Amino acid sequence: NDAGVEDAGDNDAGLPEQTARLRFVNGCADPLWILYLIGEGGGTLPTPNQTLLAGLGDYLDVPIPDEGLAATRFWPGYDCDDTGNNCTIGQSGGPASAGFTCPMDGCAPPIDSKFEGTFGCLPSVDPSACLVNPSSPTMERLPATDSWDTSMVDGFTLPYRVRVLDDCEGGPTGGEIDCSSLPMSECPSSADLSTGGMYPEYADLSMVATNPTDMDPAGCYSDCGRMTYDQWSETPGLNPSDAAAQAYCCPTPPVSPDTCRMGPVASSAYTTLVHRMCPQVYAYSYDDGTGLWACPAGTRYEVTFFCPQ
Repeated sequence: NDAGVEDAGDNDAGLPEQTARLRFVNGCADPLWILYLIGEGGGTLPTPNQTLLAGLGDYLDVPIPDEGLAATRFWPGYDCDDTGNNCTIGQSGGPASAGFTCPMDGCAPPIDSKFEGTFGCLPSVDPSACLVNPSSPTMERLPATDSWDTSMVDGFTLPYRVRVLDDCEGGPTGGEIDCSSLPMSECPSSADLSTGGMYPEYADLSMVATNPTDMDPAGCYSDCGRMTYDQWSETPGLNPSDAAAQAYCCPTPPVSPDTCRMGPVASSAYTTLVHRMCPQVYAYSYDDGTGLWACPAGTRYEVTFFCPQ
């Protein structure tokens, strides 16, 4: 195993007690890579941003700094080369300076299943030493609260499960998000994104993202993603503000949250699939106000990614 990765046996039931704030587990019999990017000013991690979990039950404990970590996105790579690049699923890219490359056919659209968020500053840290929040216009420091999600507003790739291991009133019901049976195989093959017939050219679209290298399914587009992402030249490549995309991307303005929730995106084939197989997760912008969670800084999260289904 790579440095920092430990073998936990045959399944997550045998994992050692988690002391780190964040742990990723391979719930797949095949090798998986854990990839991440940190937004500008969000802090640093000593963990490599492309880490191999070679077998079922292997796990990675991520050493979140006590002073906090902001704007960080983690996602899985599947069927990758020995550097964690050229993945058939999850090769959505990152800066070359961080070790990421794109295949000859180009990087995948950013539709990955993901865990993303800002980890708050621990109460034990002197407030003056907490990380400055890069999104704060007044240079405020991170509070003692985590803010995280596993949004599917862009799409999804691998099934996953998130367990919140400590008490969190602002977390998901039951302390768990269970998307472990989320089937890529049920990604809608014929979706109507015509805005009630106003744009008939989008009345019969496959939501399946197809890797141009091997022509195999590599994920499922969300409605907005299907209309706007053009990395593999299989989407219309519209802007979210374009008339044909507005009802599915809900840019505000001009689309209000209430208008978005009453529009076609709320009952689309993709949204229906996500709500059925992956409750408590955003399927589109303004999706019932659920999916964004707040927990005390120091809360422990266990994230398991599974083989594509």
